[in-house]
Amino acid sequence: MTGTRWRWAVVAAAAAALVAAPVVLAALPASARMDPGALRARILATATLPYQGYAESTGSLGLPDLPNLSEVTSLLGGTTRLRAWYVAPQHWRVDEITGVGERDTYAAPGSQFVWDNGQNQYTQVVGDEPIRLPRGADLLPPDLARRVLQTEDKVAALPAKRVAGIDAAGLRVTPTDPQTAIGQIDIWADPSNGLPLRVELTAKGQHAPDIVTAFQTVDTQRPDDDVITPKPSPDSGFTITDAPDVIGALGQFPLPPQLAGRALQTDRVGGGRGLGFYGTGLSAFVVAPLPRDVAGGVVNAMGKGGAKTVTLPQGQGTLLTITPLSVLVERTGRRSYILAGVVDPALLTQAAAELSQLPRRRP
Repeated sequence: MTGTRWRWAVVAAAAAALVAAPVVLAALPASARMDPGALRARILATATLPYQGYAESTGSLGLPDLPNLSEVTSLLGGTTRLRAWYVAPQHWRVDEITGVGERDTYAAPGSQFVWDNGQNQYTQVVGDEPIRLPRGADLLPPDLARRVLQTEDKVAALPAKRVAGIDAAGLRVTPTDPQTAIGQIDIWADPSNGLPLRVELTAKGQHAPDIVTAFQTVDTQRPDDDVITPKPSPDSGFTITDAPDVIGALGQFPLPPQLAGRALQTDRVGGGRGLGFYGTGLSAFVVAPLPRDVAGGVVNAMGKGGAKTVTLPQGQGTLLTITPLSVLVERTGRRSYILAGVVDPALLTQAAAELSQLPRRRP
């Protein structure tokens, strides 16, 4: 149970992708141009636009090899190949293809199905998962672009780019908050329908993107129902499980209404009890309580990735920075906290300093 609790605590906090397009098409000059504000609006309106295609996502974040989180480190620190069939936010299928097989996820209202072909096992997860491990689908260009544009609205036009054989219009998102660690997010989309085709995320001070995700082939034909409906064979294993109660595992401990000058978002998951989101957009960070014994395991794993010790007014913290992500574990008394976000490490340190001075109840 302890391992499960700290794994989900890290996820809650850190929280925080068939064939290549023909070379001839990719090399054709692109000239599409569109007002960036209008393109932003068109992209945000694509949540119900069906599509199907093949994408590749490449990340260069050097995350440490944390226990039970190897799938996350590979998503953000390597190349992920994705086949996608999308109908609606609650109705889609994404296959993550690896060198040894594939892992297919089917989304349906009220549940999800996951097929691991290596184990020939289907798993049905019943219920919503407001907090969960990152997965390949999160790195598909449409989903990633919409998440960014829902919280950031300062955009500028970029030169067009040929993506998946489409003359794509571009825009650049530049966060306005100086305490975010993100320098820019570049998005290219089909100007005719707004479907995002390529996203590049670059940290401050970096010349090359940290994450690049792009379709190699794509079209907006609605996928057949047969393709997005799981069909376990008689010889496949099958299990049913409930979505994990992450907030319950973290504990219903109240969090302060403000940290480091950032207000607690009471309308987000957790509502400030067991899990808290502070600030908005790309400068937001998350805070979750950790039992003292669980915190020790997290700190040991962070130490393998080059974490350093920081002094707090009451207690100490362990800070790990892997641009653009920062993670800090604050340890004071009987209960500790984990903080994380794509923010300046100084912001997390300030928030941890304020947490260290709060009165602690017995866990």
